[in-house]
Amino acid sequence: MKTKFFLPLAAWLLALSLFLSACSLSSDGGETQTAPGTGETEGAVQDNESGADSSQSTESQTPRDLSGLKLSILGDSISTFDGYIPTDYNIFYPGSGDISTVEKTWWWQVMNKTGMELNANASSSNTTITGDSLDTTGSAPGCSTKRMIDLTPGDDGPAPDILIVFMGTNDFLRSVELGTFTEPSKQDEGIVNNFCDAYELMIQKLNALYPNAEIYYCTLLETNAGDVDEYPQSYPSTNKNGNTIGDFNAEIATIASAYSYQVIDVHNCGITYETLDQYTSDGVHPNAEGAKLIAEYVTNALLY
Repeated sequence: MKTKFFLPLAAWLLALSLFLSACSLSSDGGETQTAPGTGETEGAVQDNESGADSSQSTESQTPRDLSGLKLSILGDSISTFDGYIPTDYNIFYPGSGDISTVEKTWWWQVMNKTGMELNANASSSNTTITGDSLDTTGSAPGCSTKRMIDLTPGDDGPAPDILIVFMGTNDFLRSVELGTFTEPSKQDEGIVNNFCDAYELMIQKLNALYPNAEIYYCTLLETNAGDVDEYPQSYPSTNKNGNTIGDFNAEIATIASAYSYQVIDVHNCGITYETLDQYTSDGVHPNAEGAKLIAEYVTNALLY
């Protein structure tokens, strides 16, 4: 369990060096990530047509062996659980919502099904990807170095073998400026209020800090808790800027794919706008059944 700390100067310089060396961007799409041990370039977006029944198409395939690999998660409240995140982080489960034991969280179920081991869970409730990338508190945004170094256990813990990034819903709910991604470009540290810029900065820094990890970026679940609540039965839910979850997901997929990272389309796991009452506790946070759907979808994406 980690506590809040300030990054030593040497570590900052190392991270900066890695960041600058990894962000020499080509004009045809940026860096390429190779999955450890496979020799294959990643970058394909998971099939959006497969839905929650995507496992049916993999029955004849041989799953990858992920047993013993170290898994880290960078997320928000949907991935929290007391006792499994840094002590200065914001907790949602189990005090709120319907997930009463850690075994019911989506990420624990993924580990159980794949044989992976938890490396570190850097998920903090009520956090965004946008914000001050130099923040060192437990409420620091996803683009901050603080959140990224917490993806390893302790100050000198091992790097993850597999890293899943599953956050951005709070950016939608707070109606941050979405922006538009066109092509890879170097992003600067500091206060970043544009979602696309912050997401790209996060990708660039994760790529620099964990060059040997398989990193997967997840789309966001549907929500009926947007800032425009006058018509709660309307679809899609929009925020004050008129953006939908679909708008955010499109940018997530575009940015991650531009850097040759795989996108897991969790939005397609079976939790729809019409079934939010069935699979969430409040229109945002998955209940036990919703977490099971997420786990099945993510597991299938990782194994096949």
